[in-house]
Amino acid sequence: MKIRKPSQEELKSSIITGTGHGHICHPSQIEDLTRREMLLGGTYLTGFALVSQMFKATPAMAAPTFPPAKRLVWINMSGGWDILESTDPKSRSTSGIDMMYDWNAAHALTGSASQDKVGRWLGRMAAHGPDMVVVRGMNMGTTSHMAGSIYMDTGVLSNTGTVNAASIPAIVASESSATIPIIQLNGGSDPRTDRGLLSPVSVVRAQNLDLYRAMYPQSKDQLAQKLMILDHLQSSIARVEGRTGVTDRLTDVETAQEKIRVQFTDQVGSKLALTDSDRAAFNVNAPANMNGGQRDAFALSLKLLKNNLVTCLNLGVGGFDTHANQERQMMPIMDNFDHLLATFVSELKAANQLDNTLIIVYSDFGRTPKVNNSAGRDHWPVGGALMVGGGIDGGRFVGVTDDDLRGLNINATTGAADAAGLNLNPTHLGGSILNLTLGAGYMQYRTYLEAIPALTKLKV
Repeated sequence: MKIRKPSQEELKSSIITGTGHGHICHPSQIEDLTRREMLLGGTYLTGFALVSQMFKATPAMAAPTFPPAKRLVWINMSGGWDILESTDPKSRSTSGIDMMYDWNAAHALTGSASQDKVGRWLGRMAAHGPDMVVVRGMNMGTTSHMAGSIYMDTGVLSNTGTVNAASIPAIVASESSATIPIIQLNGGSDPRTDRGLLSPVSVVRAQNLDLYRAMYPQSKDQLAQKLMILDHLQSSIARVEGRTGVTDRLTDVETAQEKIRVQFTDQVGSKLALTDSDRAAFNVNAPANMNGGQRDAFALSLKLLKNNLVTCLNLGVGGFDTHANQERQMMPIMDNFDHLLATFVSELKAANQLDNTLIIVYSDFGRTPKVNNSAGRDHWPVGGALMVGGGIDGGRFVGVTDDDLRGLNINATTGAADAAGLNLNPTHLGGSILNLTLGAGYMQYRTYLEAIPALTKLKV
């Protein structure tokens, strides 16, 4: 069979469009690209980087002003979880709270002097007490799923759902120079990235992971071909600059190809794919009802963090919008989550990466103290959250509810009840997270948020 030699136009097209047309050639076979073709080629490469969320526009190429000191894992317990079964079980009731939950089965935090507990299905996480702060009594001001979720995501309450503020993960990611600043996996809330960020940031989403992986070379031959194209692009940039001078556009293209080259040679594509080995830790002593999709989200998150590819991860667990048969429905969901999160934390700790990774677990709001006629609980405007890792001083409970499950004012430093103190709400959680990740200096750009010492206290 006679092999046709590709024309110069076809070879140029393979560089400009990235199609390759199946041709592998040496750059010497190709004439110097014209400036217009050079810019078109730059559009392709810049497009590759933008689509794969691994290249930022010129203003963000410089070192970030507030580089994240910690990675952020943002876990959404979608639907409004029962705080009596998670962050705020009660030992008694003076107001007729139905004791459908079991206080005696609830868990004290390992290493904590507090008599308070976490829910009966969070026993594995309770063992991580020294690295966990339990946040309670957050006044949500709403029982709307949309409003509650956005309030937790942004620190801004709006029952219309229209909020002119970026989400907390998007803010942190916008200051990152990581290969993938932010990724949304199964169950994660959609990061709000179009609201007043100092630097632009894009989101990699779970449904597009196969596309991202396909963009990377899968063999040595493919790697050689892609590097050859990058070599020629680099030399063409130098030749064009020699004729026209340095321009912002050519500099952008050169920066893009350099970053893509590193990602190709570092085999980033393989680090975006799960193997049985990656899943193995999560299969050990797993509940019989373990959700495979949730397991894979946690396993991929762990792999991305261990390989230092990502700054922020959004993932989550659904099924909390229950109004009937509360105990029967919650037990398998919480047991599965407890196993996955505890394994995730243990693996990060074993890799010496827990103290630089802050994990936040939150929900839309809580559930009523009274059980309804369907053995369920309804929406309640008081929420709770977990803060894990990040070097925080753990074994503590911040925030208080009374025997009616109403949030009480607290002391901003101790987190204990204080009638003259502040009304704890997601504004304080969001501000404290930014303080921990980006530093106190960043708070001048988010004056609507407030960090409090009780949530930012670190281990000595």
